[in-house]
Amino acid sequence: MTGSKGEIMTLRPEGTPTPYTAFHDEPFPEVFGHPTEAVVSADGQWLAVSSVISDLSRVVVYRTADLSCAQVLHFAMETDTMAFHPTLPLLAIGFDNGDGYTREGNLILLEPESGHRVDLPDTNWGVELVRWTDAHTLELTLCAMDDGDTYERSRATFVREDWLGLAPDDLAPHPVDAPLIDPDAQLPYPELEPAPSVLQALAERAGRSYACKGGVRAVAGLSDGRVLATRRDTTLECRRSDGEVLWSVPAPTAAPGTRIVVSADERTARVSVPGPDSRTRTDFPLVDLADGTVLDTPSVPFSAALSARTDGVWAIRDTYDRDVYRMADPVPNTLVFAPDGTPLGAVYEPDRYELDPLDARRCPELLFTRRRRRDVIALGPGAAGSAVETPLFTLDEPAILAVYVSDAAGPALLTGWGELVRRTFPAGEVVWRRPMDAVIAALDAYDGVVHALCEDDTLVSLDATDGTVLERRTLPPYGKLSLHAAPDGTVLVGTTAGQILRYPS
Repeated sequence: MTGSKGEIMTLRPEGTPTPYTAFHDEPFPEVFGHPTEAVVSADGQWLAVSSVISDLSRVVVYRTADLSCAQVLHFAMETDTMAFHPTLPLLAIGFDNGDGYTREGNLILLEPESGHRVDLPDTNWGVELVRWTDAHTLELTLCAMDDGDTYERSRATFVREDWLGLAPDDLAPHPVDAPLIDPDAQLPYPELEPAPSVLQALAERAGRSYACKGGVRAVAGLSDGRVLATRRDTTLECRRSDGEVLWSVPAPTAAPGTRIVVSADERTARVSVPGPDSRTRTDFPLVDLADGTVLDTPSVPFSAALSARTDGVWAIRDTYDRDVYRMADPVPNTLVFAPDGTPLGAVYEPDRYELDPLDARRCPELLFTRRRRRDVIALGPGAAGSAVETPLFTLDEPAILAVYVSDAAGPALLTGWGELVRRTFPAGEVVWRRPMDAVIAALDAYDGVVHALCEDDTLVSLDATDGTVLERRTLPPYGKLSLHAAPDGTVLVGTTAGQILRYPS
């Protein structure tokens, strides 16, 4: 849906349109910037794209005429086999859970225009290949494991005169001919172009571009309306308030940056960027926000998480899963630095997961928790390269996200996970609790309003003083990934698809 001046709109639950501006507005956002296979119907009218991430599949069907989305399917199995019927608007999709002991699969027949579908699940075989041999015959190659050891294949066919408008039991329970075949035989896979190439060609034909860089893991807005973001192959990019890219810093690897910390004067930003092997390197470049010049690139030989306090002091915590008891020369697993990168202190914990950073934004302290007791401590530089721990309070609920506010009700820390809690700071006394409808994925606050990005694809804005819900916005299905409440009054949401959604506050 499009509003005035090209604004894209979603609908709030109560039906009122919520406008947002989309930066990096590429086509095919529903595949999350991660297309695994793309097939086009014989008449060229339909495009089916699969996206498989961590055994979860999303199959999206588009109209090639305008690249609009027709259907979206979600499934808790992998798919990398799809085939359009040679003459009919019908898509066959095969799924396989890949389990060596409890193999399961599914065949879905989908009519793109109407969305009518028929499922044929199988609790013993996965679907390895679907193929239309002619207008009447659908051939399946099935696969299974025998006790996690012996790989088996069989082949089955369905023959029908009419393939449209099927009822759920028209193909049930199973095809009668499913003989075993050679598990090492070469299968008749179709010769397909790589999915990104197919999407790029279709986008170009429509006068658009598709870079397939996706994954805005971190986003930040500046006072003048500029927007900073990380994405694949990019350490940091800067856009004007109208979305035009001003400059971009290439990343040393394809891994996107995971955190952006902007200095109080907005002249520089420090970024956390995983190396080519995230276990053995993390870079923390300091970038001049005027033109993207990299001023300094400190690096550590392990994976690390970045946190910072409002005066620019920052810390990294070693997140590489190693056995410190077997290391000849154990290294400190938490390091504290001055804004310019000068080392200020270090902490070594034999149980390295005992001291865990609390992802606290806008906070004047570096906050950590002791995992077993949920004690919240402030960590700061001490004498002779040491670090000082100041106990603050103990949490009585799980919390991995936090944001500091200071308003008419006083300084406070808002923590979130399954509920949002306001505590006085630094005493930690509970002021109010607000149960949330879904787990909070990201949290930020500005000018008296706290914003919670939730796992049910909603953006919930609340009054920071009393927890009153001010607005609940439904996000488009592009994969929420990062959040920032910008000083110009807008709220930025980075998506898995690569878009940056800019909402008015």
